[in-house]
Amino acid sequence: MQGRAIGWVVLAVWMTTGLTGWTQSAAPDERGLWKAWVSHTNAPDDHLAVLAACREFSSKTNQDPLVVVAQGLEAWHLLKSGSTNEAMHLLNKMLVLPENASPLQKAGAEIARSWMTRIDREMIRLVLKKIYVRDIEFPESLEAIKALKIKRMPPFEDRWGKPWVYKRGSSIKGMEKQLYTLESTRLGSKSDIRKALAMPYAGGINLEPVRVSSVSSDTYEFSSPSRKSMLLQAGADMEGVTLAYIGVNIIVMADDNHWRVVIKPR
Repeated sequence: MQGRAIGWVVLAVWMTTGLTGWTQSAAPDERGLWKAWVSHTNAPDDHLAVLAACREFSSKTNQDPLVVVAQGLEAWHLLKSGSTNEAMHLLNKMLVLPENASPLQKAGAEIARSWMTRIDREMIRLVLKKIYVRDIEFPESLEAIKALKIKRMPPFEDRWGKPWVYKRGSSIKGMEKQLYTLESTRLGSKSDIRKALAMPYAGGINLEPVRVSSVSSDTYEFSSPSRKSMLLQAGADMEGVTLAYIGVNIIVMADDNHWRVVIKPR
């Protein structure tokens, strides 16, 4: 709660004075993104409010490189509120990368692939359920799905082009054909969209910026629960976290699931 309160105080100062601790460049619109981020951190279950804040930011310009952060945050809130088709529309946008994609854009694409893979998995799961209703058991392999006469075949690969890891069986006697596991190689046990949406947003991003390095102005010192100090530049990956963006006022980090926006230490 303390962090959330500080977020509101910092935002209030910036919005009313535009002076204290804030240097606003013409682009990217770091203040606009921070406003959307604070809306999320202060009321993560108020999906309508966060969606409105993200859309307000993104509507200003589609050229701002920080738009991909707002898109990812908006897509997550859409999924939480059950608007899967709208979320897919945004995630597809995040997948489109220019030839010289920035670390921010690449991180956004990885987030998009993760959630789209989970949505694809739901398609497989629903077909497996139909087979179970018919046969009172799950198939030995996903090949059984290909024999079905259905208009839209589910994807047999995840969004990284890897085949699904499907296994029928259980250690419980008598349940060998009644249970199965279905996972993406990349996501593993986090492949289930319901379980993934239940995770605290950015809960796995444990890097904390400490100070600018004396070595270079674009290098920052970070700490984590397992390491007291590490020097990172934009684009670096550490402990499953990508340092996606170092701006004038904010730092943006990402893992395969979420963004995290923090104030740049002075």
